[in-house]
Amino acid sequence: MTNGAIGGGGLKFWSDASIEGRPRVLTVDVTENHEGWEHDSARRVHSSMLRRDISVASMEPLLGAVADLSTMINGAAQFNAILLLCRPENSDAAAQIWNQLQTAESDALLAVCTWDTAEPMLASAVKGSTGQFARLAVVQESPMTVRGAGLFFMKFFAELDMHSESTGSMTGKMVWFGHSKAREILRRRNLDGRVSLKA
Repeated sequence: MTNGAIGGGGLKFWSDASIEGRPRVLTVDVTENHEGWEHDSARRVHSSMLRRDISVASMEPLLGAVADLSTMINGAAQFNAILLLCRPENSDAAAQIWNQLQTAESDALLAVCTWDTAEPMLASAVKGSTGQFARLAVVQESPMTVRGAGLFFMKFFAELDMHSESTGSMTGKMVWFGHSKAREILRRRNLDGRVSLKA
């Protein structure tokens, strides 16, 4: 979570950042299918969004290599949220992913799912960024099961979509609330995992 700010007589847990529109999600899978299940898992999360009428930028996840990540994002149809599925298994891989993301020409919410791997460098880079990109973000910080990760990100986007309907924008408060609800579903189902928040 980003640092809170005092306002309105109490502690504020989110910034004033906002992104126009309800979530229109670009799902990008750069896992390169290392162990053979990653692409199927990405498709299941993407299909769940379609079933829940969450707007998506493409009918299937975009599949590619990390080296092509910025090109894939820059060439995609209109979106304002990115669900990035990746396997940053060491600091070099994490640095390459972050460098590619920074060259993407996008002002979008960023959600990073790393399944059963996690690399602190990537999470730190996302949370510490100060530019327009990833002003609002959730990023996985500890390994999670396929089921746990899928449930978390699906619940997060479902809550974000519901709460942004009335305002036509995604705010830090909504991201904070969606993150809280997604953590709650993991607790209820006794699933481990830590996903940090920048809101």
